[in-house]
Amino acid sequence: TKYHTPRFILVPALREELEVPVPEDREPGRPWKPGPPVEPAPAEPAAKPIRIGYARCSTAQQELASQLDALARAKCKRVFSEKISTRVKTRPKLEEALKLA
Repeated sequence: TKYHTPRFILVPALREELEVPVPEDREPGRPWKPGPPVEPAPAEPAAKPIRIGYARCSTAQQELASQLDALARAKCKRVFSEKISTRVKTRPKLEEALKLA
């Protein structure tokens, strides 16, 4: 039996291309009855997030220690750090961190 819906009437090409198998107890005009329950798919284990840290300071007189400590407390797996001025447009370690992400 072919399953008929309004979309088959509106789009005649679906009538020829789409064949939906219909159980014998379900035909057009019969009242709906629930089928057997569907078993849920087994849940996949959630992956643990990997944290990537980036620390930067502008001058040689400034220290990265407080930033690195904060990143360690945040349990970052990989930490990229550099002492580079804000005026420098390219930051190699930042690019590395973004590439890894």
